[in-house]
Amino acid sequence: MIRTKEELNKLTALPTETIKVCMVKIDKNKKGSLVIVDEAGFLLGTLSDGDIRRAILGGKLIEDKIQLIFNNQPVKYFDHEIDDISFEILQEKKISIVPIVNKANFLIGIQTAEKGHKFGTISNHVVIMVGGEGHRLGELTKNTPKPLLVVGDKPILQTILERLEFFGFRNIILCTRYLSKSIEDFCGDGSRFGLNISYYEEKEKLGTIGAVKNLENRIKEPFLVMNGDLLTGLNYKNILDFHNSNNGIMTIGCTNYTSKIPYGVLETDGVMVNRILEKPSYTYRVSGGIYVLNQQCLEFIPKDKYYDITDLIDQILVYKKRLNAFPIEEYWLDIGMPNDFLKANMDYNNLFDL
Repeated sequence: MIRTKEELNKLTALPTETIKVCMVKIDKNKKGSLVIVDEAGFLLGTLSDGDIRRAILGGKLIEDKIQLIFNNQPVKYFDHEIDDISFEILQEKKISIVPIVNKANFLIGIQTAEKGHKFGTISNHVVIMVGGEGHRLGELTKNTPKPLLVVGDKPILQTILERLEFFGFRNIILCTRYLSKSIEDFCGDGSRFGLNISYYEEKEKLGTIGAVKNLENRIKEPFLVMNGDLLTGLNYKNILDFHNSNNGIMTIGCTNYTSKIPYGVLETDGVMVNRILEKPSYTYRVSGGIYVLNQQCLEFIPKDKYYDITDLIDQILVYKKRLNAFPIEEYWLDIGMPNDFLKANMDYNNLFDL
């Protein structure tokens, strides 16, 4: 159990702190949650990564304070009950940290739910789409598949695999096509990354999700699908937990995209001008190339036909199945163009230190 002031500070926050500050704390403590206390140390509640994502989707800004979004009825234990804590129950209920209080409800310690590895082993599969040709990167991908381009001091795909392993994932399926042997030679069976890696090779282009139909006999639980050219600071476990707790058949990881209009934009009423906005910026939520799917989604995907993720999303909406969005507020970069590749290399050392 954590009792020292220094360690407790990493896992606690005041209700007056902002969502942004708490996201940084959660990212650093690698526990997925914080305990909320007042300045005297009186327990007020807990705040999870999921609480934050739901608040953002509900319209909260990352500059807003957390005082209205944390859980004010947390699971807690008194000091004399520590021996009664069941790690199995905590993991079953997806509770990562538990506040320990004295009789007056003041925080005296925090019990974490992990045993051994920083994150418990996750059986759910992760499908990584690594078959694209990367035409927009020109000569960079002439002889090298895009996921094997070196960013920082290692291939993009290696960074993805190492982060997945760190957060507890073990079972990886790589969907390959272009220069597939290079990827298989580099990754092997995954054992050097602490992973179990298997492969599905597309013989013809099947789109951004079509190949996944051929994996339905391998996958028994909700699974992640992600592009193999992404750099993100996201804790991948958080999007899976969010999916499992929000009753959708698919969750789309979404990020912010800001478009700046290089002109003065007129707001009009008929022929009358009401005001002019000088070079305004508009922010949209766009798909971030990271998804969680239930097996039910595979029923919509035709076998051995070209099929994009947007086709699947359209089908889910047509059939009025629940589709959720998970906001990615952490660093995110799709390496699609030469300028993106340069930016990734500039950003890497400050962001990916696992």
